[in-house]
Amino acid sequence: MNSPYAMNGGYKTGSYRQAGLNKYKRQVAETRTMLFQMQAMKLMSGGEDKTAAARRDYVLKRVTREFWTNFVVRGEETAMLKTLQNTLREEFGQDLQFFYPPGDTQMIILHEGENGLEPVSPHKQAVIVNRAWQIARDLVAEHMC
Repeated sequence: MNSPYAMNGGYKTGSYRQAGLNKYKRQVAETRTMLFQMQAMKLMSGGEDKTAAARRDYVLKRVTREFWTNFVVRGEETAMLKTLQNTLREEFGQDLQFFYPPGDTQMIILHEGENGLEPVSPHKQAVIVNRAWQIARDLVAEHMC
């Protein structure tokens, strides 16, 4: 049988499955990035304020959103992202994992609970996301000066 499918309808090896999952993960990250960029383009096209402060604020928001995308969606490791993770760990007293379940658009924040990793409560998630966004914005602003 030349097909990668076994008689039971599954894959012969886990490598096919892993390659498919990796491709799917890249596509999801690219889609979310594209959605953020489309939103930025809409903001740019409509009555953009021309003052220096307004342009700086727009660039700050745009760079912060890219930074946030790298942090949450792509999970990339940079010095700034490590600073964000460390600050969140210090403020909330534990490691937090930001996670998008496959095929879902709602982010979940996981923390170490009694039974392993578990989602934080919706209220705590809102607090964490708001604080993480503030920290990210401050980090970006600090590096833009």
